Amino acid sequence: METVIAQDANVNSAVLPADAPNMLKAGMREVMIPLKRLVASPYNQRKTKRDQATIEAIADNMRAVGQLQNLVVHAMRTRAKKAQTFGVDAGETRRLALLLNVERGYFSLDDEVRCIEISEAEAILASASENDLRAPAHPADQFLAYKALADEGRTAEFIAAVFKVTPKAVAGYLKLASVSPKLFDLFANDEMNIDQIKALAITDDHQRQEAAWFGANQYNRGANALRSVLRGDKLTFGNRMVRFVTVAAYEAAGGIVERDLFARDDEGLIVNRELLDRLFDEKVAATVEQYKAEGWLWVEARPTFDYDEQRPYTTLHAEHAPLTSEQQAEYDKLQKRQDEVCDAMQASDDAEEGGEGHLSDEAYGALERESDELNRAMNEFDEREGFYTAEQMKVSGVVVTVDYKGDLQVYRALVRREDQKEARAVLEAAGAQVPRGLTKTARGVHSEKLILNMTAHRTAAVRNALVANAEVALVAMVHRLALQFIYKRHSDLSAVRIKMDQPMHPVGRVAPEVAEQSQYAEFPAAVAAVKESLPKNPNDLFGWMLSQPQAVILNILAVCTAFSLNGVSRAEKGNPINAIAGALELNLAGFWKPTRESYLNHVSKDRIVAVVSEVASKEQGARLAKMKKGEAAREAEALLADKNWLPEFMAAAEVRPARSYFGDEEDGDDADTECAQPVALDAAAAEPDEESGHDVDQPSISQELAPCSFPNAADLASETSTKKSDLVTNVVAESYANQTQRFVWPFAMPTTKLLPGTRPAA
Repeated sequence: METVIAQDANVNSAVLPADAPNMLKAGMREVMIPLKRLVASPYNQRKTKRDQATIEAIADNMRAVGQLQNLVVHAMRTRAKKAQTFGVDAGETRRLALLLNVERGYFSLDDEVRCIEISEAEAILASASENDLRAPAHPADQFLAYKALADEGRTAEFIAAVFKVTPKAVAGYLKLASVSPKLFDLFANDEMNIDQIKALAITDDHQRQEAAWFGANQYNRGANALRSVLRGDKLTFGNRMVRFVTVAAYEAAGGIVERDLFARDDEGLIVNRELLDRLFDEKVAATVEQYKAEGWLWVEARPTFDYDEQRPYTTLHAEHAPLTSEQQAEYDKLQKRQDEVCDAMQASDDAEEGGEGHLSDEAYGALERESDELNRAMNEFDEREGFYTAEQMKVSGVVVTVDYKGDLQVYRALVRREDQKEARAVLEAAGAQVPRGLTKTARGVHSEKLILNMTAHRTAAVRNALVANAEVALVAMVHRLALQFIYKRHSDLSAVRIKMDQPMHPVGRVAPEVAEQSQYAEFPAAVAAVKESLPKNPNDLFGWMLSQPQAVILNILAVCTAFSLNGVSRAEKGNPINAIAGALELNLAGFWKPTRESYLNHVSKDRIVAVVSEVASKEQGARLAKMKKGEAAREAEALLADKNWLPEFMAAAEVRPARSYFGDEEDGDDADTECAQPVALDAAAAEPDEESGHDVDQPSISQELAPCSFPNAADLASETSTKKSDLVTNVVAESYANQTQRFVWPFAMPTTKLLPGTRPAA
């Protein structure tokens, strides 16, 4: 139902003419009717059941202040000789509240109720008018009304009883009404929410309230931020030290607690910080004395001991206590049983279902649960608490603190900076392990700032020389990639920050069958060959690469690039990998075949029929259409076996469109120039498709700008390893000189819109 706002002049003129008669006033009259003659009206708009709590609240209010609003009623149709009754069209909740007061003994069914009587014909209009156009009071108006009653001498208990709220709620509303008038006006005008004004009300000081609000920017006026500003250094009940001492102990010692009217019972502020500190020290005193008696160099109690406070200390590692003979026997027993369980589970995994050694799901699950229990039992032995030697205790100390939950927490074997020299000497003399933090390092003659400056010059010099020596640059890049993909670690052995991302969807995970198919064996064989050829020690890799022919370096680069290839997709759309496939003149049909397992079982029968109709013949497609899907898939596999057919998105060479940003080399990273990059080149078809006989649209980019001429391995060859090559520099400079806001692939693209050897005509 559309709601019409009466104040809208445009609506009034179109829907309600200015001279329209008052549709209710003409027939309405005020009457007094006994409560027993009032009944529910079938025309009352509200059909849902009234909330009992609301009825009780209105009953209490009417008992206290009487009937303030009349009921709107209409005469009900009655039989002859029956007393006339009146349906309550507006005010049904008030009628139910009056009946409740009758039950309570505060009202009588014969008592008269003030009503406005209307005709039955206008009942629906009257009920809708009362319910739809009634707006609740703003909370600010309610708070001021309560304050006015309090100013007249009404008690909080009286106000609470009249308006069916708790006395605590009334006290809170009165406190909100007493907030700084400037701030209360903001709340009344909806420029501040209820949580914010509650936060400001934790103090009665208007100046502090205004300073907290107007002194904060818009983003720091949340309720928690305002409460934090006004709270100052007072601790909340959630503070770790308060939780440890407990509020009860603090109050028992005479501590003052400041509670917010709007806070829960478990929320408040600790006012006397000195008392809390004393109670904390008293509670941890016994623990401190216990560790002092153990012989530690020093013991301290601290309320907090966070990461920044721990940084100056070096922690000594505890020695593992040897197992007793009984403990060792128990551990060996657990290990033996764990081996038996694992062997049984492995045998079940290897056995044929139903064969010897194969376990039911229930039996296998029971072994898994037993294995978990055995692991937990052995971990208790492995993670047993160690012990500290007398030498360690002589040079280190203990901090007794509490965690965020308020539980006691102890940090042992902490070496202070001033004790590090002595600790190192004592541990070395005892033949004990010396932590890295205590290892003596000679202070260099250069400051950190100077080292940063000098190494920046070194980097600039190497960068300057590297752009003129493509051979070393190639080795440096491939060296970095080999560390990542071949050695799988030691990236810190390279100063080059180039890296390739691992594919989001690795081939082996989404298509595990690839590992078993011979047509894909060349890649793992190449990886194995490269691994075999590289030095075992990654520290020798860079020097080894410098001594190798460039063909070897390029071969390693090819393997690393293939490692990082990411062409797996969730959607049938252009993919950058198609450009690479075209450049390689790759016939995908030689690798993937439309078998039942690879394709036909996973598509609909209609799709199978459509493919066969296109690739084989329409007659064959019609024949398959009459079969069940399983039979159709089997027949289709045979019909497509030698057709070199690929699905459209696998055969197409389109590349996903993108926008590219090219930067000015002289300006570094600060000046990027946007250029339209038509990466989707339809395989960059530049000549008519001889196979189809149709002309292919010429990509405008191919007509406007020739492909970038990137150097190949032969271009980079030089007579000596020390000779500088200007070829790369010249090629790059020429490319930038000719560059417009366009870009094309740096190799000749296929001359057909399909990848090589795919999508033959039927």
